[in-house]
Amino acid sequence: MAKVKNKRINPFILALICACLLFAFYLSASTLLLAWLGDSVSGVVDSYDSRRDDGQAEQNRSRTISMHYHFSVSGKTYRGFAMYTSDEAWPRLQEGEVRTERIRYLPGLPMVNKPARLTDFDQIGSWGILYHLFALPGYLLLGLLATGLIGKKKAKNKQKNKSRQKGKHMDTQTPQTSRFCRHCGARLDGDAMFCANCGAALQPSAPAAPPAAAAPQIGFSALSSHPEILAAAIKNKKTSRGCLWVLVLVPLIGFPLAGLLLDDMPLGEAVIIGVGIALVMLVVNLVAMHNARKPPWEGTVVSRDKKKKQDRDKSSDTYTSYMEFTTCIRTDTGKKKRIVERDSGRHMYDYLAVGDRVRFHPVFGTYEKYDKTHDRIIYCNVCSMMNPIENDRCSRCSNLLFK
Repeated sequence: MAKVKNKRINPFILALICACLLFAFYLSASTLLLAWLGDSVSGVVDSYDSRRDDGQAEQNRSRTISMHYHFSVSGKTYRGFAMYTSDEAWPRLQEGEVRTERIRYLPGLPMVNKPARLTDFDQIGSWGILYHLFALPGYLLLGLLATGLIGKKKAKNKQKNKSRQKGKHMDTQTPQTSRFCRHCGARLDGDAMFCANCGAALQPSAPAAPPAAAAPQIGFSALSSHPEILAAAIKNKKTSRGCLWVLVLVPLIGFPLAGLLLDDMPLGEAVIIGVGIALVMLVVNLVAMHNARKPPWEGTVVSRDKKKKQDRDKSSDTYTSYMEFTTCIRTDTGKKKRIVERDSGRHMYDYLAVGDRVRFHPVFGTYEKYDKTHDRIIYCNVCSMMNPIENDRCSRCSNLLFK
């Protein structure tokens, strides 16, 4: 009997891997945080050791330095330890000798501290900064892979796809319909025109008429839970995640590269700007993804308003006029929701009237009207494309219309 392979990582090894990744993540994160947000103070070296490893190594790689130190903040003493590679060859501390060292620490968390030389951007260098920046998401990704939080979902999806394909294969092997002779009851073969048992002539069955287009009805459509629509929702979520990574990684990579290549932009400022923009993009996209997971809500259109507004261009001190169209909806829970559109993009303003019942689908960010019997157009709830009311599927994305 074949032995079943266990693909799970040994719990002890998994704990060891996670501990190493957490420690490496802490080293990179603390280095960057101390460089940007840390304060410096003079500390006292308690012990110092310099071990020669390789005399022919690269710069700052010939010796391993280990150091114990302590420093005081607000009357409280904190201790620390650092180990790093360098070319410095200071002697060990003699009895009674006092040696000082600049220490950087986080103002709200002095336990996080390092010698100032290890957090100085000039000492770290451009490639060192980039290494720490890219190491953080790398450690996080490795941790997710090691714990199986990413691989489990992919394995489940593969298993589902295999079962579906197997079911389809079984369906193709099984004949959809069986024909029998109406005279003797014998089973007929395929497209036979005569019965092989009694010789009676058979009448070919008339082809089925093509299905007529579904007429719009009063009420919200049940197609929102159709498998095709659910698949489109999953695809929309994947696209949102892809956009999230792009919007976060582009400033995170682009600004440090600009700091390396352009003399007008200092590297330190470029890194801070890039990280700041990436964090803003991350928060905005996470909020949008959280809102997309909320259940649909229903409400009634209570007002429609249009106003003429102006935008001022500060560079040229000119004004640009535009029309703003606002459609106000009161939800069944009493909240007010507004749809704000500009100029020719007044789609919902023209589509919805005061008194109309609507349903909002957060996963697509689109609205569905309750009564569509008097409409000549209908909007696709997946891609927002306007379609004739006679269509059953969207002319752009071919998804089902909520009729």
